Amino acid sequence: MIGYSGSGKTYLIEKVTSKLKFELNLEVAVIKYIHEHHIDEEGKDSFRFSKSGAVFSIIKNKFDESAIFLNKKVNLDELILWLEKSPFKLDVIFFESFRNLPYPSILCAENLDNIEAQLNKNVKMISGLIVTSDFAQSNEYNIALVNVEKDFKEFCNIFELFKKL
Repeated sequence: MIGYSGSGKTYLIEKVTSKLKFELNLEVAVIKYIHEHHIDEEGKDSFRFSKSGAVFSIIKNKFDESAIFLNKKVNLDELILWLEKSPFKLDVIFFESFRNLPYPSILCAENLDNIEAQLNKNVKMISGLIVTSDFAQSNEYNIALVNVEKDFKEFCNIFELFKKL
């Protein structure tokens, strides 16, 4: 999932994840690249554990929520392998804001002016705020413009998700 800030990437991931989970019973993971700030907060126990040298700082609460902070240089392929080997079922991984990955991707755009500079050979679909406007009627790029809330089946076909069922 690529696109400029405010183009609808996070919103699209939320909507698609919900549909995959509750309509197709698929399990989803999301890996997001954060450009501007640290993941953990100074002063929090998890931050203090990591700062003291813990490779993993894992936090869990009574609401069945857990977070794992990995205090080690790790590349994306290693994270993917780690997820795939996890004891938990996983069907789909979304990557938000990683550019030029060798995987099929979705370009989220606010308008037509935001498309050309971001296109790469892996973009298989265009979505985001653009699909809620009249711009969606004009597509000179020969790439599907899909509003997943209205045409979830088209999204699933593009990414061959029915093969996972």
